Amino acid sequence: MNDGDFPRKELKMEIAEVQDLLNSFRLLGLLAPQHVFLTDEPIYEQSDGRTFFRGLSPRQKRGTIILSKQADVTTVPHEWVHSALGLGELAAYPIGYLFALKYQFTKNFPLFTRLKLLNVKYQEDQVPSEYRGRVKYYIRVK
Repeated sequence: MNDGDFPRKELKMEIAEVQDLLNSFRLLGLLAPQHVFLTDEPIYEQSDGRTFFRGLSPRQKRGTIILSKQADVTTVPHEWVHSALGLGELAAYPIGYLFALKYQFTKNFPLFTRLKLLNVKYQEDQVPSEYRGRVKYYIRVK
């Protein structure tokens, strides 16, 4: 399988959608990651074949999430669970899925949206020269 054959639709997670997802967590947004990296490139591990990742949350860099071009609405809460709570895959998949369902429901039915108690915002920051043009880096300002 090459990069162009990846079975997911081509999309790019934008920082506005990341902010919207994190803000939908209500007070859990207090634990929003400090650093968000967005890339148009696929993230994969080469072993017997290729294992693609929609996102990553490095253990040694808590408070950081990296979203690949395959990221979707389940990826942000999934990586948030790793980043904020330090929990593994067993917890991240169901929690990420439930938060994504809630987000999609409130997005489709804004009548059910409650007052946002917290407004997580990110601003773009400089990336090291070796990553320029490949990665966008955002730092939390609120």
